[in-house]
Amino acid sequence: MLDNMRSDAYNEIKYRIIHFDYVPGQKISEKLISQELNLGRTPVREAIIRIEREGLIEVIPQSGTYITKIDMADAKNARFVRSCIEPKIMVDAAVNISDEAIATIQKNLDQQQQTALKNEPDNFFDLDQEFHHAFYKVVDKDTVWNWLQINNTQLNRFRRLRLKETELDWDTLTNQHTAIFNAVKNKDIDDLSFLVTQHLHLMLLEKQKVVDAYPDYFKN
Repeated sequence: MLDNMRSDAYNEIKYRIIHFDYVPGQKISEKLISQELNLGRTPVREAIIRIEREGLIEVIPQSGTYITKIDMADAKNARFVRSCIEPKIMVDAAVNISDEAIATIQKNLDQQQQTALKNEPDNFFDLDQEFHHAFYKVVDKDTVWNWLQINNTQLNRFRRLRLKETELDWDTLTNQHTAIFNAVKNKDIDDLSFLVTQHLHLMLLEKQKVVDAYPDYFKN
């Protein structure tokens, strides 16, 4: 039971940070989070310690506990790692993908379109995550995905914030996702690595617009 509460506290606090329910620079308290999540102080305290190690929370002596700003250097490094790993994942998926996986990913893409039309950024981001994760599952690299999520948090925060920037539409993302999916489905290996690299390069192209829109949310 306690392990479940620890996991729930960790997952929920981290989710709220990545989705900007808690914003960079905001002061938080163990007591208030415990009340919000309806969880005991002990699992919340342990979750905060764990999330602090991942660089999302900073404890300043004699001041308090704060949500960290997005570390752009870490985000760019995470993007680089993804760009080294993910093209290989996608190529392997193209060779191994099943009809069942194709149907699951197609459903995800349909839901992305629906959430984009409804302007539901939280749901869209979660579907975006599930879309990429699906290909790691196809090639039995779930452990790699989970490792990336621990080390990708600053990149994920940037990606979620990008959905708040009104000058950047979501069609670019859905169109690139669709092109990647079609290349995997059609086993179009020649185009696939380029499409995945182009998709992951998008962060660098859009970085300045997001930083300019939310300058107080960033460091480095």
